Amino acid sequence: MTTQTFDDLTDKLQRTYNAVLLHIVHEIEIAQEKEIHFYFSRHIPRGVTGTLDILRSLENAGKISWRDVCFLKEGLIVTQRFDLVKSLTAFEIKRDLTILLDFYARNRQGYEPCCRSASVEQVAGYLLNITTEILRDRFDVSNLGSLMESRKSFGKVLLGFGDEIKRELSDPWSRMTLLVIIAGEFVAAALAKKVDRESEVLELCSTAAEDLCSRMMKLSELRSWEDFHDHIENRYNLVYHQHSSVSDASSLIVKKKIADVVQQFKKSSFFR
Repeated sequence: MTTQTFDDLTDKLQRTYNAVLLHIVHEIEIAQEKEIHFYFSRHIPRGVTGTLDILRSLENAGKISWRDVCFLKEGLIVTQRFDLVKSLTAFEIKRDLTILLDFYARNRQGYEPCCRSASVEQVAGYLLNITTEILRDRFDVSNLGSLMESRKSFGKVLLGFGDEIKRELSDPWSRMTLLVIIAGEFVAAALAKKVDRESEVLELCSTAAEDLCSRMMKLSELRSWEDFHDHIENRYNLVYHQHSSVSDASSLIVKKKIADVVQQFKKSSFFR
């Protein structure tokens, strides 16, 4: 990974994040601005007014950034601007999918990922293991790159795969998972050919993330990434039994501790 590549990715995500904040600024009405100011008052310096300056104050206080918009979503939920919560959720999904595809493709080609995120790395790890198993069965995915003439045709190719996957798989989250893997393979193929033009590869990640985000939002409007993560983790554990025994043991330990606590309180004369 080059420093320039990392800067390109973070700059792209930062600008996308800024665009979402400006959208919020344009959509917030005066009455709601006062509500938001009141809700976040502890983190806003005296004399600060206007939605843009309120958001900047939250950034300066370390409460929001392109990496984490949960605090802002919380305030918008309280003020009942669920449309803007949806906009922030869409940004989160695009951000995480962009990082995921970059992480996946660079791992497939043996390069260092540009940007790290614990949740994204976990999902990417599951997907990479699935792909490794498929390749072990001598299935060749290296010819995927030949299906795409240019970045502009990427969306059309993903659409074609989406239609085919829909015919073959019934579970919507399984469809989503396979399409993300296919997108990752396309990016990996492009990276192998354009290692000296990595900014173009990042644009592919962004293009694919945009397409995949709209599909994901249709499945789960406000918890899309979490539901996607949960589906992959649950299916992976079910199929490969990586953590099932540990999880079962941990669950039994927790239940026993809960029972012990209740029994201790039960001995008190207050609860008799």
